Amino acid sequence: MKTLFFVLCLFLSVEGALSQETGKLYTTLSDLLNETSSSTLNVIKEKRNKNQLFMSGGGDFKIYNGDKELDKEIKKKTFAIEIDDTLYINCIGLKFKKRPIGAWFAPGLICKGKVYFTAIPTGSNAAMAFGVVGAAVQSANAASSRVFYEVDDSEKKLKLDRVDSKKMEELLQRYPELLERYQKEAFKEHIEIVGKYLQAIKQQE
Repeated sequence: MKTLFFVLCLFLSVEGALSQETGKLYTTLSDLLNETSSSTLNVIKEKRNKNQLFMSGGGDFKIYNGDKELDKEIKKKTFAIEIDDTLYINCIGLKFKKRPIGAWFAPGLICKGKVYFTAIPTGSNAAMAFGVVGAAVQSANAASSRVFYEVDDSEKKLKLDRVDSKKMEELLQRYPELLERYQKEAFKEHIEIVGKYLQAIKQQE
């Protein structure tokens, strides 16, 4: 009886974790910024584990429908998906310094007309971002190799800029109090710190 109860609980937990949610699809960056959704679709959001993230980089979540044609649309023709007011950016096709970010969807936000998202650099991209020795260290703790990117389309082609401390200080120039607080932070490029100040800027809108 106890075994049956355990199996039932496990089934229900897995079923709940993979339950469908309503997602708004955005085909392009422009559509996202203009809040022009191309369609609404039932999707499944599945969190990837740390090993998957470090080995292949990319976003934290697999987002799919289960239908072959719809999944193709999500994977190949969708720039972003919004689920319950949370934004997820499609990493496929995005590159940092000519190296691909990876696959699947990464948590993101819109701040001052720009899109930001956080993901783990893939493979040798990790070595580029942190150095060869640094990449080896990061392999033991994939979460700490995560970085924020800014999506720039000023050249009519999507380009990624890493949000390092210099970039963050540029973004905070119009907010002296926030800038002063940021400059006192010990770990200026940690994703929690960067995310905190991006959210603070967003609240100024």
